[in-house]
Amino acid sequence: MSQPRGLPMFTEYNRAFLAAQRAAPDHAMAARGADQLLDDLGIAFRSLPYYFRIDPATHATLVRATRTLVDAQEKLVRHLCTTRTPDELRALFNVPPKMAAQMDWPTVASRGLRMLRADIIPTDSGYYFCEINHFSGVGATEGYYSAYALAELLGRSVVGVSPIRQQAHLYMAECRRGGFTRFVILDSTKHRAYGFSPHWLLQRYLRLMAPDIEIHYHDELTYPSEWLAPAEAGKTLIHRLVTVEDTSDEGEFLVALRDSGATFSDLFEGELKMHRRWFSMLCDPEYQKILSEEERQVVQQYVPHTFDLSSATLESALADKDRLVFKRSYTYGGKEVLIGDRYSSEELRALLSVDVSGWNCQRRLHTSSLELPGPDGELVPYHYVLGMYLYGEGASGLLVRGTAHSPVVNLSQGGGVSWAFVE
Repeated sequence: MSQPRGLPMFTEYNRAFLAAQRAAPDHAMAARGADQLLDDLGIAFRSLPYYFRIDPATHATLVRATRTLVDAQEKLVRHLCTTRTPDELRALFNVPPKMAAQMDWPTVASRGLRMLRADIIPTDSGYYFCEINHFSGVGATEGYYSAYALAELLGRSVVGVSPIRQQAHLYMAECRRGGFTRFVILDSTKHRAYGFSPHWLLQRYLRLMAPDIEIHYHDELTYPSEWLAPAEAGKTLIHRLVTVEDTSDEGEFLVALRDSGATFSDLFEGELKMHRRWFSMLCDPEYQKILSEEERQVVQQYVPHTFDLSSATLESALADKDRLVFKRSYTYGGKEVLIGDRYSSEELRALLSVDVSGWNCQRRLHTSSLELPGPDGELVPYHYVLGMYLYGEGASGLLVRGTAHSPVVNLSQGGGVSWAFVE
């Protein structure tokens, strides 16, 4: 895989930049302040004690690559929805039977606003996409604000547009287009216990942008029953914070809302588009025939080779395990991701053989390392994953997630957040 030459690599572009922040007399105060902001917003995850930067040319290149990969994936979605039966689609993507029965398969390819985060691994040789998370409630956008606060407390200026502002603008436009007068941020009692906020910032932006629209936050227990009446439901646009996995009723309340006539910005098609099998398809020569030349080139340049595991490929994958990451196909949030060289062949065979077709393999890439203070204050190498948010076509900088204890970087499994501003 080759990428455009001459673009600064993420770690080298930030190494001296972070050292200058660390040497600032107000650094400890600023780092505490960034964490305090997340506390004030009701966020359980922590901030990293620095803010980062991404050069304009690299940012523009990654924005184009993200849009192209999403276009390619959506082209595959349309192709499969017109050439496969619902039962074939359910089997292909391991969709749980109860959820599959509730999906409106013919409209999956055309439904939902574009709201996503592409996860990008910065390496010493370039940038590579490891996942695309399609979901209205994809998390950690608050990292923008904690990093902005850190820069502000250091007395430094940064430039950018908040991803939550971009999301709010997209929702405001959709409310105007669809005639919605009520906007509901929908949580669940199960999901709220994980330590995520009521999305105060999204609420605040929308109240400022569109004071004529009712803005509410509810879960399955507090949602007013009178809003389920057809006349009321038709006024309502719902921003879903929870996947089916994050509900206590396997999505039954989500279905009841949909059937009442309320509109979701995205529903079960979000889970389908987050399935890890899409990357296998993007790398499959047969499916690549459907793509444009530009889309194929972007896949070749930016997607580490990914393939589905099967009984026919299991032994060869185990033989190559030290260069592979094994991912459970129908999960997200960093769960069931196995780094091949951390397991013996026998251990992996036992884990994978139970449902071998439910896994895929991706060529392992090693993230570039930057040192940050560990729990004892000593500098330790951190692993990083960058996040490109797209709300509609809007993008502005990159989420930075980092952790010292695991090469699987996910906030649900520890680590902290910051932001890379474009400069």
